[in-house]
Amino acid sequence: MSGQNETEHKKNILWGYNVFSETMDTLVKHIDDKIKNHQPFSILSLNTLKLHQGEKNKALKEKFTHFDCIIPDGQSIALASSLLNGIRINYISGMELMIRLIGEADTKNYSLYFLGSPEALLDKVRERIQRDFPGIKKHYYQHGYYDIKDEEDIVRHIAEVKPDILFIAFGSPRKEEFIDRYYDELNVAVMMGVGGSYEVFTGEKKLDSLTKKLGLRWFVRMVQDPRRLAGRYAVCNSHFLWLIFKEKFGIKKS
Repeated sequence: MSGQNETEHKKNILWGYNVFSETMDTLVKHIDDKIKNHQPFSILSLNTLKLHQGEKNKALKEKFTHFDCIIPDGQSIALASSLLNGIRINYISGMELMIRLIGEADTKNYSLYFLGSPEALLDKVRERIQRDFPGIKKHYYQHGYYDIKDEEDIVRHIAEVKPDILFIAFGSPRKEEFIDRYYDELNVAVMMGVGGSYEVFTGEKKLDSLTKKLGLRWFVRMVQDPRRLAGRYAVCNSHFLWLIFKEKFGIKKS
């Protein structure tokens, strides 16, 4: 990793994370500059899950905070910015940023690499890219269920094809640890974890603008996958409210 958050000049520090506080349009322009110069640029989507993981594991939090750009991926982070720092921001959905960048790739001939998720889902991603985004001439795919002993070969392949953007659909914190571990080896301009975004991109799961406006996308995702997400949201959202309370009222650890 570069060791320095590249949005540091725009100070909006929340629990040690320097949160990107401008618009998605501004971020996309910044990404375009990185791609033109093929400079490595890592993006972390900060949400309540990563806040919880970082608070429970300081070494992991250090990795998170060293990403080049930390976007507020959720209404909760935008709310914290307003309540604690008095800075009103709009959250930037990592899923929407991925889809926006795919559209940019279609018009600007970016090359893409899709890493992670089951092979069947990746096939659907490939089908949609070929059907709806003909301007993307170079796009590569690697499922996430490989043997760990093959990971170095996968990293070498990514470095050989030199994609402009690498999307990584592992769970957290695996995708962030992957970026941290191989940052200097990947030979990629932009690298970002995208979680379950492939499912939205292919239409497997649908999210509407009203749930985004109301800040309820987390609830829709939980209803769609309650076995995996109900417990996570109960723990992470409760922890987030406790962090807000502690920060607002100056409660220190004993």
